[in-house]
Amino acid sequence: MRLLIVNLHFDIGGVETLLARIIPLLSKAGVDITLLLLQKKTNPELITAIAPYCKVIFLKDAFPYSTKKIRKFLGAEFDVAFYTISRALLVGSWLLTRAGYKKTKASLGAYQTEIFCPDSSILSVHHRVLKSIIKKSVPASSIIFGNTAGRDFHAKKLDLDLSASHVIRIFVDTEKYTFVDRSKLNRNKIVSIGRITSFKTYNFTFLRVIKDFLHQGKKLEWHIHGDGEQMKELASAIEINNLSEHVFLHGAMPYSDFEDALDGAFLFLGSGTSLIEAAACGAPSLTTIEYADEPITYGFISEIQSDNLIEPEEFRPTYRISEKLSELMSLSAEDYKKLQIRCEQKAQTYSGKSIIEEYKSFFEHASQEGRHIEISTALLLTCTFGFFATKAFEKKSKTNQ
Repeated sequence: MRLLIVNLHFDIGGVETLLARIIPLLSKAGVDITLLLLQKKTNPELITAIAPYCKVIFLKDAFPYSTKKIRKFLGAEFDVAFYTISRALLVGSWLLTRAGYKKTKASLGAYQTEIFCPDSSILSVHHRVLKSIIKKSVPASSIIFGNTAGRDFHAKKLDLDLSASHVIRIFVDTEKYTFVDRSKLNRNKIVSIGRITSFKTYNFTFLRVIKDFLHQGKKLEWHIHGDGEQMKELASAIEINNLSEHVFLHGAMPYSDFEDALDGAFLFLGSGTSLIEAAACGAPSLTTIEYADEPITYGFISEIQSDNLIEPEEFRPTYRISEKLSELMSLSAEDYKKLQIRCEQKAQTYSGKSIIEEYKSFFEHASQEGRHIEISTALLLTCTFGFFATKAFEKKSKTNQ
């Protein structure tokens, strides 16, 4: 199978690290991969990781975009094109149309909540075109979502039945981590690893929990690794709450230091892939909920049946983080070890061994049952105008506020 993956760039990001994980495994499974990047913005480590397993090309190098130049640039026709962002879908489909490739089937990877269904303004014609293309030309079975929450959101915004879409959980390289028995550790060190950003509200709400436990005479330390736009605000909140001797901001951390950061930790608190990675290291992983105003959780990852670990959902039962923390601190060494193992087992369901076959099956299905998308030069120019007009309008609106 020949697979074309079209992405915006290859700098550090969630989709980019996902591709860096799946490309080598797909290649080893016999898939011939070309990665087309719309921008020459790359991370050297990520590029090095995939270089032996795929051909990396940049849109700029296909200029002046004649049929002959594009055909030489892309090579033989592909079985499937995999688009990970709206611009990739529009530009990639146009490039294939321009080259006269009529057999390449389209597939989408919807890894962000609104990636293929953003709200449209009068100027954002590209959004309306995008929605029309998906509704008319992309079967539900040719779309991958990272979880059912993202799928259901797109279904509502696009007014589509997406029940046939594939939901493939986050791919995490759990095999590289070593499980550590923490059942005999002192239960006072909690670790979080992730960005200090607005939707990760637990960075602030959990301070209240730490303060309450300290008032009860329970000694706790919270070690936070990561940075972000709210770093200074969090540092100020820690100082205001007189928690400087108990809450420690370590700043940005190389991912190669992940296991070292968990040394001595009896609990991991957080969101995203770090929840899975920490569980693979033997740390019971307690979920947080994006945007929550209170320190609440859905529980330890082993207690969650679905793959919607952190997404806010109106009708889902929640718990106080303080309840789960008290529960964990009171467990016997034997029961604590059992919880460790259950969390680690949940983490392994995100491993490459169980997921790569799902991706391969998805692409094979798309090559047989998917559809080809044609984008004319006129339509692409119209969408490009709408994109830049919308950006300019948004910039002006922010300036006037």
